Amino acid sequence: MAGRTISFPKGDGSLAHNNREFIANNVCPERTGWNKTYIRESIADAYEKCFGEAVREYNAGQKRNDRKISNYVKKIENSDNGENVFYENIVQLGTKYDTPVVDEDGNLTEAAKEAVDLLDEYARTFQERNPNLHLFNCVLHLDEATPHLHIDYIPVADGYKKGMKTRNSISKALQQMGFEKGKGRYDNEVIDWEARERDYLMDLCRERGIEVEIKGDKRDNLTLPEYKAVMRKVECLEAEAEKLDKQNETLEQCNGSLQKRASDLHGQVQEMEVHNKELVLQAQELTEQIEEAEAKEKAAQEVLAKHDLRADTFQSISKEVAAETKNMKSAAVPVANLFSSEEYVKVKKSDWNKILDAFNKAVSRNHLLEKYEKKISNLEKKIAVLTEQVKKLKRFVASRGLGKAFVEFVKSLAPKTMKQKLEDAKVDADEHNHQRKNSQVLPEKNKRWQQEM
Repeated sequence: MAGRTISFPKGDGSLAHNNREFIANNVCPERTGWNKTYIRESIADAYEKCFGEAVREYNAGQKRNDRKISNYVKKIENSDNGENVFYENIVQLGTKYDTPVVDEDGNLTEAAKEAVDLLDEYARTFQERNPNLHLFNCVLHLDEATPHLHIDYIPVADGYKKGMKTRNSISKALQQMGFEKGKGRYDNEVIDWEARERDYLMDLCRERGIEVEIKGDKRDNLTLPEYKAVMRKVECLEAEAEKLDKQNETLEQCNGSLQKRASDLHGQVQEMEVHNKELVLQAQELTEQIEEAEAKEKAAQEVLAKHDLRADTFQSISKEVAAETKNMKSAAVPVANLFSSEEYVKVKKSDWNKILDAFNKAVSRNHLLEKYEKKISNLEKKIAVLTEQVKKLKRFVASRGLGKAFVEFVKSLAPKTMKQKLEDAKVDADEHNHQRKNSQVLPEKNKRWQQEM
């Protein structure tokens, strides 16, 4: 007959269920009074007992309030390091088939009594065996199908040099209890500790002559070191498989990216072809605009040169005026004034007419000069505008990379020289003579072939 099983799984940690603050469907309320509570301490009280002094000491050394710890339980709940506020294991001997709590008459079975005795000793010795696991809630349930214990504990690790000196850390707590630092998912402190607790339960069963088999331990016939070695290989294979999956995912993403890139490039090529056609049309339009602007600029320069009175014309006028002024001065004869000191001059009638004529000419010239000055100023403004337009057009051509193409295009529009025309005529004549010669040779060959036949 197979022995009874020992179960040591992790629990959900429902303290309300453990302490029967509510009654689930699988609970027999009539037997709830049979349950045994070894310790029942609130989480807040347990944390104060385990970490209160460390929190106060840490806060005393903080100058900034935002760095102080107001609630260590909340800090653990919000931690990204994977800590739990507390941990739970369920300890059970047998099943509802070989270790039911009650018999048909509702009395406690002998198998259940053996289980209760074993679980009682396990619960009473738990804290002594595990000094770094603070047991704050421990209940033996006899109001369900099979006797079992709920062990709820908080890991306590001390000796930290930075931050809080005492903290919640399951791995560090177990290391301080003598377990080696973990090497992976299947070889770590928790697995070693659970194996030790199962071995302790096995010893309790042997002392009582209870034949058992371990449930929840997948070692089969392997020893613990052999099991760890196998699990390490499994872990490596799982890591390799995960790595290959990621590589495959990366390759698929790269393939998708390359396909999208190829599609984008194809679209860009088509757009560039359309854009190239547009640039050719723009080049033609720009050529016409530049030619028109240059023609306007040239015409304006010619007009300005034609009406430029500020150089030679001004010099010529100045000489004429100076000569006439000299003549006028020589024609005037000073006359003595008997009534005042102001000087008078006497001028002949003919000279006076000359003076009036010169004055009229001077006034007319002044008006004409003012008129031409305005016209010259307007022409200069137009030239400046046209010059700027030409510069903008040339910059636009250069920015579009059409400089070389534009030059070639402009050259193609330029009229041919006489030498080029003669060369083209010579090429046309040679081509015409060649075609004429071929047309004469062909009938002669046909005639010769007919004679031979």
